[in-house]
Amino acid sequence: MENSLVGERTIAFSIAQEILTTSVNIPTIPANGTKIIAIVRQPIDNIDIPRFVKLVESDPGLYTRILQLANSPFYAEIDKIVSLRAAITRIGLVEIVSSVCLHFFKKMLPKFPDIEGFSYDDFWSYSWACAIANRRLGHPNLGMEVLPGELYMTGMLHGVGKLLMAIHNPHQFSLCLKKARELKLPLHQVEKDVFGTTDALVAAAVLNSWNLPPTICQGVAFHQMPELAPPEHIQIAGLTQFAYVIAGMSGHGCNGDGMNMDLAATYLGQLPNLKFSEPEVQEQLV
Repeated sequence: MENSLVGERTIAFSIAQEILTTSVNIPTIPANGTKIIAIVRQPIDNIDIPRFVKLVESDPGLYTRILQLANSPFYAEIDKIVSLRAAITRIGLVEIVSSVCLHFFKKMLPKFPDIEGFSYDDFWSYSWACAIANRRLGHPNLGMEVLPGELYMTGMLHGVGKLLMAIHNPHQFSLCLKKARELKLPLHQVEKDVFGTTDALVAAAVLNSWNLPPTICQGVAFHQMPELAPPEHIQIAGLTQFAYVIAGMSGHGCNGDGMNMDLAATYLGQLPNLKFSEPEVQEQLV
């Protein structure tokens, strides 16, 4: 198994290098992106609000997006929101930070043409659902030692490899999606047969090139197989797998899988000493 993983990671690195140097126009993370990531990773109580406000106000696109959100029908009241501080008061800091992070990566990463059963909008809807679920799993009552902000980032970026492979090799990736649906198999299992590696390992190689924290990179790399993660990253990989399954149950977006895993079959769901293995806890979390 270890030799197989080494081979898969080598192939993933090679595909990531091809993507970064030839087929996909991915810019390096700008300075404001590095700062946004650093803020999102922090515990919410530690965020320097004046510094965060200044950062968002320096980016007209982000600033406009947040004001649009605050004045949307979901949040709108009688008074129109015209400042970021007022938007934070109305929506809440957690949701503002999450929205800024989502908008930043959607703007930064390229679009891919819709493939049968897998669209660009569905991809980001699912990524958002996984990110929200993952952040919730960082609640102290669940006994995990992973920051909710890092869980959010890992959940949102877990599927970046799918986006990149859909652009880099749309024909073969489309065949993977079709085969997974027809045979009712996990997509990453089919990807191993077709590409020799998985979208998660490709994503991790790209995220590593952006100098993202190892916790996030490894959480993404092993969310499909937490049991193979390095010991220090098993928790974040297992939690992201758990969040991935919850997102699939939510009805938001599409993950491309041909099989919906049960929570009891996840890595954490099979550990009897954890709350995640208790059916009533699983039900409450969903």
